[in-house]
Amino acid sequence: MNPMKIYNRLPAWAQTLAVSLEGLRIQKKRYDALFEAQYREFMSRNNWTYAQKCEFRDAQLRNMVKHCYETVPYYRRLFDDLHIDYRSIQRLEDLQCLPILDKQTIRAHYEEFFSESYDRTQLIEQHTSGSTGTGFSFYQNREAHAAVWAHVWRGNHNIGLNREMWCAYFGGRSIVPPGRKNGPCYRINYPGRQIMFSIYHMNDRTFAQWVKVLNKHRPPWIQGYPSALVPFAAFLERSGQRLDYVPQVITLSSENVSWAQEDYLHRIFGVYPMQNYAQCEAVATFRQRLDRKIFVDEDFAAVELIPTGQDNLCRIVGTTLSNFAMPFLRYDTKDLATWRLTEEGREILTLDGRDEDDIRLRDGGSVRRLSRVFQDQLHITEAQIIQKSLDMAEFHVVCAPEFTPADEQRLAQAIGGYLNGRIGWKIVRTERLIRNKNGKVRFIISEL
Repeated sequence: MNPMKIYNRLPAWAQTLAVSLEGLRIQKKRYDALFEAQYREFMSRNNWTYAQKCEFRDAQLRNMVKHCYETVPYYRRLFDDLHIDYRSIQRLEDLQCLPILDKQTIRAHYEEFFSESYDRTQLIEQHTSGSTGTGFSFYQNREAHAAVWAHVWRGNHNIGLNREMWCAYFGGRSIVPPGRKNGPCYRINYPGRQIMFSIYHMNDRTFAQWVKVLNKHRPPWIQGYPSALVPFAAFLERSGQRLDYVPQVITLSSENVSWAQEDYLHRIFGVYPMQNYAQCEAVATFRQRLDRKIFVDEDFAAVELIPTGQDNLCRIVGTTLSNFAMPFLRYDTKDLATWRLTEEGREILTLDGRDEDDIRLRDGGSVRRLSRVFQDQLHITEAQIIQKSLDMAEFHVVCAPEFTPADEQRLAQAIGGYLNGRIGWKIVRTERLIRNKNGKVRFIISEL
């Protein structure tokens, strides 16, 4: 029988036991001696200058490219077919001689991406979520797996977190059976020090329960999807409630977040949320600092920011520096950002979603960056755009009780400024947005 079917039949106390046993397994696997060694190395580079980090990155890049040519069949063939001497790639800029890699290419040549230097039975399998239905699995060597978590905890350390702290987690884990309406909508992972809240059961009754749980345990760290924390914050506001303590840190993950949402969460919880950027493939990461500035983690991966020619937007293309078992060179994350160069490094100014996040027009053109229409809408909790056809786009909004006809008129004017004369549109009020199977909310859904 499917393990999840067995889990879903257990009583709540037994599910907490099962969650804790899984948490113990993860703790032992993730935080071993290899992790500790990698963590020390990352911390030793914590105060390096931008130039030092770039020098380190390029040295690691040369080592990775050499390894790819000598042990990975796909890259050996690619370099030979293109008549590229791998030794000519010395710095990040030199990667431009290679084609950008996408998931379709990996699928088409899957077996050729494995390094001949590794025994596949000793590798760690990873799965990408694939928010547009393009998820797939790949493999990591154990050093790469340790490097991922070591660099995560360096970033956590820099914003005041440590592994002994309890965390309230609002993510996409299915820890409460979907059909279970009564009983607690959370479970506790004791070894991992996590109180895990089920975002698949969000409603006012559940929110009221969450307030009691948080006030009882007072976890100093709150982590979650923006699409879970913003509705919870909206409940606190409209019900006149607040947590009876101020969390030390709030971290956001997996979804884009607007400045308006950050300000809103700060107003409700009393602390500014911190956002980070990463992906399962571990080819590019950005970390936010206590001063709220976001920078590329230069010593973790080789990140290219390639101009798209539109609104200063750049494609985020990354190359692994640690996964020698199944390396990806110039991997297209499909994500977009704007940035500037400073003395401290490459500062990320905006994270603008994926390059599929646009409205397609009948004339072959497109409209993107539509999140701007919501930036002054203080009484809209959440929003999602659903393109029904080349002639119609629906703007689904979850409204706060204070939302008035004047707010709707202001929103309509903002949308019209972008779309009038280009495509039909309408505003649809809803109680909840569409989530994918991992609990994430995609800003634009296309039904084309």
